[in-house]
Amino acid sequence: MTDERTHMLVLTGDAGIKNATEVATNLRQAIENHPAVAIDTRALSAADVTTVQSLLAARVSARAQGKELRLLAPLGGPLQAVLSEAGFLTPGQEHAAFWSEQPDKPAGH
Repeated sequence: MTDERTHMLVLTGDAGIKNATEVATNLRQAIENHPAVAIDTRALSAADVTTVQSLLAARVSARAQGKELRLLAPLGGPLQAVLSEAGFLTPGQEHAAFWSEQPDKPAGH
């Protein structure tokens, strides 16, 4: 699933607006310190559109630095619910591949 160069970042608890700064800091530090980052969201207890925005911003930042950021599948329930309710999983949506669900495989690229 991940190799020696890939850092595993596990997001836990509430990754919504109340903790957006902490989530963004953890993502930024992981990207700065590793060539590839895999994010595990299964331990999230809460997520909202801020979580989605933080993940997309981190993905853009990683790409700009020539690094890789991907999500591990399956996605955590709270994140999956936000993505579904907000329409991020609809066919043709710009970031749909980033959120794809394929158990035991990276969810994004």
